[in-house]
Amino acid sequence: MPSERSYVSYATAAVAVAAIPLSFVGPEGLRLAVIGLLMLAGPGTALVLLLRFDPPRSAQATGALPLSIAIAIAFSLTMSTLVATAMIYARLWSPPAGVCILSILTLAFLGIELKRPKRVLVRAK
Repeated sequence: MPSERSYVSYATAAVAVAAIPLSFVGPEGLRLAVIGLLMLAGPGTALVLLLRFDPPRSAQATGALPLSIAIAIAFSLTMSTLVATAMIYARLWSPPAGVCILSILTLAFLGIELKRPKRVLVRAK
């Protein structure tokens, strides 16, 4: 059975893939929801999964989950800002292209995380 990390990876990948066609056409409310979610948490969530920044189950009460969420949101908003700024300076403003760039970045981070070997936890008795 897949772990909780797998479910988060699948959900992040689904949002990233769905945002590409919705950046060009689609119902306005659905576009707002999917693209907003991608810009708020897409690349950052993939980065947190790539860094494996989750605590062991015994240490979850120490506040690592809120820190992971804060890092994910901060990185996603930073990447959205950097992509928009680069498009403005290059005089190539195209919001659908920016969404595609963020989606590709998110999928690249998820792909790298998928290809990484899983670490084995060795516990002393």
